[in-house]
Amino acid sequence: MRTGTAVYVVTDPGVPAYGAKGCSVHVQEVLRELRRRYHSVHLITTRRGGDAPPGLADVVVHELPRPGGRLSAREAAQRSADEATATILTRLCSEHRVELVYQRYALWSAAPLEAARRAGVPAVLEINAPLLQEQAEHRGGLYDAAAARDWTLRALAAADAPFAVSGPVARWAQRLDPRRRAIPVIGNGVDVARFTPPPFRGHVVEPVVAFAGSFKPWHGLDLLVDAVAAARAEGAPMRLLLIGDGPELAKTTARARDAGIPVVATGRLSPEQVPGRLRGADLAAAPYPAGDHYFSPLKVAEYLAAGLPTVASAIGDLPGLVADGVEALLVPPGDVAATGRALVRLATDPGLRARMAEAARRAAEQRLSWSAVVDETLALLTGRSAAATEAVG
Repeated sequence: MRTGTAVYVVTDPGVPAYGAKGCSVHVQEVLRELRRRYHSVHLITTRRGGDAPPGLADVVVHELPRPGGRLSAREAAQRSADEATATILTRLCSEHRVELVYQRYALWSAAPLEAARRAGVPAVLEINAPLLQEQAEHRGGLYDAAAARDWTLRALAAADAPFAVSGPVARWAQRLDPRRRAIPVIGNGVDVARFTPPPFRGHVVEPVVAFAGSFKPWHGLDLLVDAVAAARAEGAPMRLLLIGDGPELAKTTARARDAGIPVVATGRLSPEQVPGRLRGADLAAAPYPAGDHYFSPLKVAEYLAAGLPTVASAIGDLPGLVADGVEALLVPPGDVAATGRALVRLATDPGLRARMAEAARRAAEQRLSWSAVVDETLALLTGRSAAATEAVG
């Protein structure tokens, strides 16, 4: 363990640091890894999201007011929060031996990275999504799009090591400033210690297919229900286990029941409860509709860690993340028939399920742990330091 301090910055009002959303899990897992590596960890956030999850009770939280109001006022409040965050960070750098600033990319959040640079503290910038595009299309719009772009360019310029969680996100960030060198890609991970594969069940009369997530429109839930219905029509009866909550849950549950599919919906769970519910499944699914997908699905890494044979749509970086036919079955996005056939294949072949369960867990342990992800992230700073030394020499 290092003797210094790490500071994690997340000022996106859509990301509750201690919440249950996928983005929240991401924040918490990185915080746990930083806590294992540094003597102390501070979190600066505009949305705490609840009590400290297990393992994070001693993280020092600095919570700023969550920006609200009309669009123009909200953007002004976010800019004010940016300056307030930089002030807190500057104070922490004067009071502690801060060795790392880890910032999750947010709109209107560049000043902390600039403060870190002035203080001589190395900083990484984790880019999870093309937020300029997301805000304009899905989050209520942008009042001052040009200024928001400038803020993003400032953040990219100030960070010692910007990186993206997927290839599409890296390419988006690269297009904002083609003069900068390529942005590395480091995908999401999983805490393998939290997931324990269930005892393997050979022949199962009605395999349970699990989906875990926030039930958003882009999760392909209609596709999942239709694929399970198609599998049942081919003589492979299955049940659905829907883990989590979100805007599409009620519609998905109703669609499944209308199709005659036995379904259990857990409702909202804490991240700590999800592994136990996955142990009740035989298969897992990560369906997505056709279209552009830029994210790195946390759920796939969690399915693999849980030792669940998985059917997933081949979106984004997934074809390079898992070995098709060995660690998961990948199908074309939006293809109900292919998804159904893959589910039937797993349901009717216990040997394949057993081999895939072992390979999936092995992949999670060897390549997809959060420990490996954070190690790779921190190694970016080592590379930059070496390059800077060579340039000076």
